[in-house]
Amino acid sequence: MMTAKSIKSAAFESEKNGYSPAQVDRFLAEVAKEFAALEAENADSEAKISKLVEKVSEYKEDEDAIKGALLSAQKEAAKIINDAKNKAAAIVDSAKSEQRKLAEQSAAECEKIVREHKERCAALIKENTEITEQKINALRDAYDEEKAAYDELRAEVTYFKSELTSLYQEQIKLVMQLPTLTDEELDAYENGEGEYYDDEEYEDVSEMTEGFGDEPVQEQPVQQPAPVQQAAPTASTAELDKVLNTGSFDPVIHKPNPEDLQFGKKNG
Repeated sequence: MMTAKSIKSAAFESEKNGYSPAQVDRFLAEVAKEFAALEAENADSEAKISKLVEKVSEYKEDEDAIKGALLSAQKEAAKIINDAKNKAAAIVDSAKSEQRKLAEQSAAECEKIVREHKERCAALIKENTEITEQKINALRDAYDEEKAAYDELRAEVTYFKSELTSLYQEQIKLVMQLPTLTDEELDAYENGEGEYYDDEEYEDVSEMTEGFGDEPVQEQPVQQPAPVQQAAPTASTAELDKVLNTGSFDPVIHKPNPEDLQFGKKNG
């Protein structure tokens, strides 16, 4: 995985009419500094994501518990209503039995007894129904509050994912700005054209030339290279467009194989 240290310590092979080593070093130092800051921000973002995931899990557990309590209350309400109906039926049966016993009494007295029993049954059913409805409403209100909090948390996660995606896009742009060779230059490099130095030769030359920078040197005319035809969009440009247009939160840049990262070395 690319780090700020690996960017800062990256070495490039010197070549004729190539990039200025000092400019490349300064650019890499700047990129390493920005990359280190972004790594710190990423670590902070990952910590925030972990906390948000924990909160989501807690709200999910609370939601399941409330749903279970609501279902239990509905079952209890159905049981209470059923029991009330059974009690009412029992009372009515008892009233009918009593009515049969009081058949010898006046019809008015019998009707009064039946009406009183019915009123008692209606009052009992109404009281139990009101209590049950109050419990259900209280649970429903609690569920609505928890659901609103859960939806708010999901919205925060959505905003955070959007900001984090923008941050990754800025990182990708920085990495893609690193200097690379064109297809023609790469072909020439792989075919052995031009003059290249390996790392040991470059270090020997650097030791031999130490101290020469203080002496005045007469400037020599620089031969301008022939104009190069504008190259077609490279694979790196296409890859950058692909990355920036995905809109996916998942990383789209695969981790490189360490054997493929051969900075300052010429392919055999």
